Amino acid sequence: MELEEFLKNNKISEVKDIKYPIKKIKATQDYVMIFLDDEKIMISLEAYFKYNVKSLKGLDDNLYSIFKDDEKYLKAYRGCLRKISSKDHSVKQIRDYLYKTELDKATIDSIIDRLKEYKLLDDDKYCINKINYYNNSSLSTKQIKLKLKNDGISEELIKQHLNTNDEMEYAKALKIASKYSNVKSKSTSALKQSVLTKLVGNGFSYEISKRAVDSLIINNKNELELLRKEYDKALRKYEKKYENYDLRNHIYAYLINKGFRSDDIKEVMEV
Repeated sequence: MELEEFLKNNKISEVKDIKYPIKKIKATQDYVMIFLDDEKIMISLEAYFKYNVKSLKGLDDNLYSIFKDDEKYLKAYRGCLRKISSKDHSVKQIRDYLYKTELDKATIDSIIDRLKEYKLLDDDKYCINKINYYNNSSLSTKQIKLKLKNDGISEELIKQHLNTNDEMEYAKALKIASKYSNVKSKSTSALKQSVLTKLVGNGFSYEISKRAVDSLIINNKNELELLRKEYDKALRKYEKKYENYDLRNHIYAYLINKGFRSDDIKEVMEV
């Protein structure tokens, strides 16, 4: 449709009850600013042409209200564009952002539909990109699923794009286990149990976690030294309460609970 025909079809009657005189109009590439006595209103280019703003001397209450609503819509829409331009967002994330504005649900749906139409919002693409990113991280499959669900991605899309791979999961678990195992204040046994607990807590299955822990090579040269320190600590703890056989039993139980090997404990206690 030619511009003249568009303006003709959308021309409104001349505003007679001017309550808000227009002082200046400034058009930009993607919006128009209308300057009134005490304020300025940002409106869309669509509203500018529809209401033939260039020919208006001022606004009545009705047109003022229409333009204020259009401004809310425009500012919210531009805010969405700013967020999307900085990084990918899911539909839910943008909807949550819009819920914080003064827009009603119908208007929010309209903005969401417009962004989808322009391919600026696409949960399918978002899901694929996030999975590719998370697969290069140390997150378990369970953690990835949870993050995607929190972003509003449907179970169907997650199942479609997230392929569970035990070997990939194992490689991640082993990498994390290696970091967790760099602790010199625990016995080898206690350290492995601690790492196993952390891996399971991070969403890795028990089988994958156990396999990763069993693959760890822990070279704890200071284990006997650590055992002697724990022995001295246990001795100070129990020697005032127990003696002889009872004292040995309590110290032995304490060191076993710390994960030390029985033979090593007996060796230290015999010295």
